[in-house]
Amino acid sequence: MLLIIGFLFMVFIFAVVGTLSGLLTMFIDLPSILLILVPLLFFFFASKSGNVLGNYIKASFKKEYTYTGSELAALSGTIKNTIKFILAVGGFGFVSGLLACLVNLDNKEMLGPSLAISLLTFLYAIAVSIFIFLPTQAWAENKINTLKQNGVRPNVA
Repeated sequence: MLLIIGFLFMVFIFAVVGTLSGLLTMFIDLPSILLILVPLLFFFFASKSGNVLGNYIKASFKKEYTYTGSELAALSGTIKNTIKFILAVGGFGFVSGLLACLVNLDNKEMLGPSLAISLLTFLYAIAVSIFIFLPTQAWAENKINTLKQNGVRPNVA
């Protein structure tokens, strides 16, 4: 549930900042969004992270579901790895965009848009990490700490 709330909050922040600046469309760049989402989806399908997050999303819609320590530990580890992966992909997109800027130094009109696209890619990576995944990871860590304080030892890998 936190993933969905985080996504909606991120969209809200982008909409408010875009509306206040008068340029809502400056935050929308389909190639930059795809550069973040396609590797992320591949990461979910290629690793067990997709299963762990899928189980979390399904369980968050159940009215009364108690997470076990091992489920929380797996979720926390999955989120940590996902954040690292997203930031790495964003960094790769940023460096690729900078290379595109350097290739197009002869064409001064393309310098600004190329730099903006490279920055948007990294901005998307940071926003997805902070607004979507970090609250879920913090929630799982807090639950693990609560279990530890209550004398339950979660299976932390």
